Amino acid sequence: MTAAVPATPIVRRLRRLLLILALLAPLVVCASVTPGPRASAATPVATVRLSTLTPAIGTTGTTIRAAGSVAATGEERLRDVEVRLRLSRTRVNSRAELAAVAAGRAPSRDGVTVVRERLPADLMPGQTAPFDLSLDPATVPTLGDFGVYVLNVEVVAGHRDGYGRVAIVRTFLPWVPKQTDVKPTGFSVLWPLVAGPSRLADGSYADESLARQLAPTGRLGRLVSAGARLSQRLPLTWVVDPELLESARDMSGGYAAVDRAGRRVEGRGQAVAAQWLAQVRSATAQGTVVTLPYGDPDLVALARGGMTADLVASRDRAAKVAADLLGHPVVDDIAWPADGLVDARTLSALRGMDVGAAILDANGVPPELDLPYTPSGRADLSTGQGIMTGLLTDPGLTAILAARGDPVLGAQRFLAETAMITAELPSVGTERVIVVAPPRRWAPGQAQVDHLVDGMLGAPWLGPVSLSGLRAAAPPEIDRGPVAYPSRARRAELPPSYLAALRDLHTRIATFSSVLTDPEALVPPFDDAVFRLESSFWRGRQDRTNRLVAERSALTAKQAQVRVLPGSYTFGSKSGTIPLTISNGLPQEVIVDVRLTPRTPRLEIGDVAPVRIGPERKRQVEVPARAVANGVVIVDTSLRTPNGAAYSQPVQLRIRVTQYGTVALYITLAAAGVLFLTGILRLFRRGTRRRRERGTDQP
Repeated sequence: MTAAVPATPIVRRLRRLLLILALLAPLVVCASVTPGPRASAATPVATVRLSTLTPAIGTTGTTIRAAGSVAATGEERLRDVEVRLRLSRTRVNSRAELAAVAAGRAPSRDGVTVVRERLPADLMPGQTAPFDLSLDPATVPTLGDFGVYVLNVEVVAGHRDGYGRVAIVRTFLPWVPKQTDVKPTGFSVLWPLVAGPSRLADGSYADESLARQLAPTGRLGRLVSAGARLSQRLPLTWVVDPELLESARDMSGGYAAVDRAGRRVEGRGQAVAAQWLAQVRSATAQGTVVTLPYGDPDLVALARGGMTADLVASRDRAAKVAADLLGHPVVDDIAWPADGLVDARTLSALRGMDVGAAILDANGVPPELDLPYTPSGRADLSTGQGIMTGLLTDPGLTAILAARGDPVLGAQRFLAETAMITAELPSVGTERVIVVAPPRRWAPGQAQVDHLVDGMLGAPWLGPVSLSGLRAAAPPEIDRGPVAYPSRARRAELPPSYLAALRDLHTRIATFSSVLTDPEALVPPFDDAVFRLESSFWRGRQDRTNRLVAERSALTAKQAQVRVLPGSYTFGSKSGTIPLTISNGLPQEVIVDVRLTPRTPRLEIGDVAPVRIGPERKRQVEVPARAVANGVVIVDTSLRTPNGAAYSQPVQLRIRVTQYGTVALYITLAAAGVLFLTGILRLFRRGTRRRRERGTDQP
């Protein structure tokens, strides 16, 4: 028997390697024979679009119609295409489940097929075909109690991977039976009319964007028309920026705009601005109008930047402008910070300015406990200055309204959310009030706003409650924490460097105002320009710096119309005056101080009393001076305000000092005496010469 040879380290390593390869071999074989995903798997082979869903709210005795189109978007033919209408067997249980269905995370809710339609022909790549499905609710026994059901349009077809689903679009069907004991939930709707600031300090407009928005087919035109329709059933609260109203009034009388080439041209929106303003007056006559501060300032940024005086001034200006232009009273003690988020410091500052209520995002004042239902949008907010009324908007509804997408699906989602809120507590009624607030610069398309308003007008679970009614009601017994201000909101504020530039602009305006005898005639347009620059519209926009520079340049040009005219002078005596000329190109009298500072000690300048210069006039001022030595002196001459602040940049005057004085007088007299004596001597010599010629010895 042969003895076993011990394995060397190299042999042991080879054995281990062979063992590992033997274990991995089956996996490698499986991977090699398993087909991978097709290159076209990332691209859908078909899409389905739902263009019509009527009625938006299902009820007994109606026929539900879903119409749209199917498109073959892949690179293969779709065979035996069938469009199916699917309906969930049971109602949606919560808003969270509804959101999961909308996001496609709950395929178990796709339901069963209740209607199907076979397309007459196959779909070739790029081809589109319409479909039109009708459903009699009486044939669906699962449609019973009030609630929200999942309604899907599914497309199945044969393709290279077999026969099955190639596209699906999910939406919702609120169902209201003929007999129901569900009480409508209270809903209070805010309707914002806010735009980006377009008017400049000189009265012109940066572009024609506002005119386009005011047109009947424009953003603001659509909102006013839709709000007027909706207010027939629901008491809307119109939230208006008075700066927008004032701009529309200003445009209606004719205006200038800056075109793309930077030239001032005649504006073309005079008629649409007048028509829009008339529609706003009519639509808001019977409703409640809440005014934002003039220009819709960034409340939190200004409060944190120590500019609360601007908030007070813009709020006072807003109330007066809105009441004058609308012709009826407005509510000016409700604040609505950008995105409905505010910090505790700003909230206390607002309460100290007699602001009694704040419209906030409900997520910014969260309940202490998780609730199985949506609570009423009313709370008491504790601030360092006392209690403030909190009017809390529903963040889910705001997000749905803000979303851009299919108008039919968006409207159905909104209706389903509001119906789901009522289904949470179907027997409470209008004691629970939900605040609906679109984004402040909401820009829905015409189809979106039409579908939305039509659905809201027909929704029986929407109980109308005014915002003033909600404000007067007692808050529900729900413990809420302090206001939450997330870091993303802080990053969105107008930055400190920008606010510092606005404070500097304030200082420049105050300097300009202090030399005027009638500041109210020239200064308010620049104050309003600052309000517009403080608008929340400029959050996250890089072009805000361009607008700031333009407004500052306009102020500088106006201020430069009061100036010292440059010149050169000769100072020919030991003491005297310098004739200085000051020009005033403004249409009113100004009062300025003059300060002259020689760069060398050859000339001493005396004091000058404050100078009054008439409108569009020039005035020469005699500045007392005393020469110390001959030579050329550069004098820096600047204007000051009556309180001593610098008004203009120094102007250089060139003054040549000759300083003849008394010495020059003596020299002149001596020269005159010499000339006189020389004349007498010449006369004497001439007489002596003549006597000699006559031969006389008489002297």
